[in-house]
Amino acid sequence: MKYFRYTLDDLEKSANRKLFTYISFFAGGGGSSAGYKLAGGDCKFVNEFQQVAVDTYLANWPNTPHICGDIKNVTGKQIMEMTDIKEGELDILDASPPCPPFSMSGTKQKGWGKEKTAYGMKQKNIEDLTWEVIRIAGEMKPKVIICENVKGLTMDYASEHLQRMVNDFEAKGYTTVWKVLKGQEQGVPQKRERVFIVSVRNDVLDDIGMPFMLLSGLFPEPEKEFATIRDAIGDLKHDNENASEAYELVEAMKKGAKWKWLKRLPKNPDRVMSVGDDVVAPFYDKLIAHRKKWGKTIPEKKMSFYQSRRVPYNQASHTLSEQGLQTSLAVHLHPEEDRVFTTKESARIMTLPDDYKLTGTLNQQLARIGLMVAPICMKYLADEIYKQVLEPYNEVHKSKD
Repeated sequence: MKYFRYTLDDLEKSANRKLFTYISFFAGGGGSSAGYKLAGGDCKFVNEFQQVAVDTYLANWPNTPHICGDIKNVTGKQIMEMTDIKEGELDILDASPPCPPFSMSGTKQKGWGKEKTAYGMKQKNIEDLTWEVIRIAGEMKPKVIICENVKGLTMDYASEHLQRMVNDFEAKGYTTVWKVLKGQEQGVPQKRERVFIVSVRNDVLDDIGMPFMLLSGLFPEPEKEFATIRDAIGDLKHDNENASEAYELVEAMKKGAKWKWLKRLPKNPDRVMSVGDDVVAPFYDKLIAHRKKWGKTIPEKKMSFYQSRRVPYNQASHTLSEQGLQTSLAVHLHPEEDRVFTTKESARIMTLPDDYKLTGTLNQQLARIGLMVAPICMKYLADEIYKQVLEPYNEVHKSKD
């Protein structure tokens, strides 16, 4: 599959078809909304806790009914009054609860209920926000619920949380299936793996005659041809605005303590290369001897920074994250320049519209992109749900009327 490039105008033309309605919780900067709109979705309401994320969302869709605040203080009744949607009428309730508790490290720490720093704020029991989504779903009774989260939710200790979600949705009258989708198999030039949890109201399944065993067919089939970094950003070499930001990023990274290691990674390699394996390892013994001599801390080979990588142009990028310019952590470097990806490059890799507006500082913009749901991935899933569930349901009820 070749890279899918589009603009906000293209997105709005698609959204104006108004094939289905949706609301979005933990809406962030609007990644999932972009996907739903591409699939013909009509957004009725969004909720997001962080003002900087709401600013980005409204910069692109200024007339969206919204509440900037804690989901714990939002009720289904409140939303239905704001949107004039009656109980049971909403097509899709979308939610991407904060993922720190379920990250690959979080599943190993078993830090449930402990205070965690999530998106720059210390919060407690952030994994419990999932139950707020289920509460509101029970109040509004949408036809379909779609939740997205990191792959870690399906693994180790966190899998108990996933099973409780399935059980609680069942208690509310829904049948649930889930699957880990790989971004690069869905048109995203990124090795981004996310679990998508789809719950369909039981009476909807009865009306369209869809048995449980066919629900797994709601997930889009993987593409055989993957989009690459070159497909996404190859033309930006000649973009003056992008070049200016690229220079700014190089200068910012030069100030980081890890610059001397990052800059040693070969340019435009023929394989994925990491600081740990391809730069530090050959000097590791000398590094240890030097640090012991001067009484300095000895670094571990598996420290996150040493996972910093440079990926070739002809492959998909590794997963973009919220860290922005935090070079003390693992970063993903541009294939041939000693810097992270620019905002425009990152937006392309996340499959956002070319003219998508971002707000805040440069670091906030990069972090905002890394937190988003890849729009193209969500579009393909929404396409299938509309085609297989919502459209047949509408046809059945038209014939009854």
